[in-house]
Amino acid sequence: MLFQWLYHTTGMDLFDGRLFRAGVAAILAAIMVFALMPKYIKILQGLDATSDFDKNGTKAPPIMGGALLVVITAIVSVLTCKMNGYTISTLVVLVLFSAVGAIDDVAKVRAKRLVTLGKLKAADYMDKADGISSSLRLFLYFLISLVVAIFSYKFIPELRGDLTVPFFPNEVFQIHLPNWIFVGFMTFVIAATANGTNFTDGLDSLVSVPIITSMIFVGAVAYLSGNFIFSNYLNVPFLPGCDELFPLAMSIAGALLAYLWFNCPPAEIYMGDSGSVGFGAAIGIMFILVQAGLFLPLVCIIIIAEAFSVLFQISFFKATKKIYGEGKRLFLCAPLHHHYQKKWEGKFASKPLLNSKIAWRMHLISLFALVLSMVIFFGIR
Repeated sequence: MLFQWLYHTTGMDLFDGRLFRAGVAAILAAIMVFALMPKYIKILQGLDATSDFDKNGTKAPPIMGGALLVVITAIVSVLTCKMNGYTISTLVVLVLFSAVGAIDDVAKVRAKRLVTLGKLKAADYMDKADGISSSLRLFLYFLISLVVAIFSYKFIPELRGDLTVPFFPNEVFQIHLPNWIFVGFMTFVIAATANGTNFTDGLDSLVSVPIITSMIFVGAVAYLSGNFIFSNYLNVPFLPGCDELFPLAMSIAGALLAYLWFNCPPAEIYMGDSGSVGFGAAIGIMFILVQAGLFLPLVCIIIIAEAFSVLFQISFFKATKKIYGEGKRLFLCAPLHHHYQKKWEGKFASKPLLNSKIAWRMHLISLFALVLSMVIFFGIR
């Protein structure tokens, strides 16, 4: 909105350029995080907004760092993007899912505080450590996703159920999902990605890099798909107005890059559900909006692996319990990063070193997946 005003006031094409606005969005979001996060951390520390208990005299870092990131992203996006069906749908999903995550975070903090005050037994804490119930969380995820999916399908003309298939040009092979099947698919992807990203937020910096690489990919796709010349040359769908997602994606990437300054090991603050759930949902809807939904499992391979490790663990345990009378585990622990924590336990001098090894290897996988996805989407097809 600000840049629209500057463009109409000055007549300078610079302020209307998506590439310029995306760069400004990334830089502005990063500056705001650097400026506000230290004060925000102190406020949360004063409120004892932690979900973990202090260990060896060291206070646990506060959670809900993602709430500030979402607010900054929303502000920067409103300033740098033109509001259309693409940007409005994404921002609504981001904010509403973040609100659900924030409620979950507050519930966790409250449960931990009750233990500290002696009003809740430590043995009962784990029953409440996950915040609000999983059934209520999933209900809210799917309800929000469904409403936004219907809105998007109705008010975005280019959103008609088309999905770009890896390795195939669109004129050779493209999947089309009609009407309510596509709305259901979109609803599932948004909710599932939000849940998977939440599972990934378990080690210092672990969830940030997959979100950043996802935003780089979807931002690039949105920018090129929204330009007729580029889309025609690269043989990708032409989606007018889709390129307004580019500044939005870069505002998220810029905010998360600055957040890594505070979240790198040892973390000064955790993202919490207020960030991981919101950004995960944003990833889901943006991939669908740019018709790259089938690329999500490749670009977000770490998020998908974390989510499926939990799904497989639960399913395998229930199935073996029904068959053998005793449940067996497919992984040592789920999500996946906990499996490697147990598998490599004792191989490193300290637990922080072990966690860093796991996180950095997963970061590298995310970067490799980003490069491979770019090659397939823009080259091989």
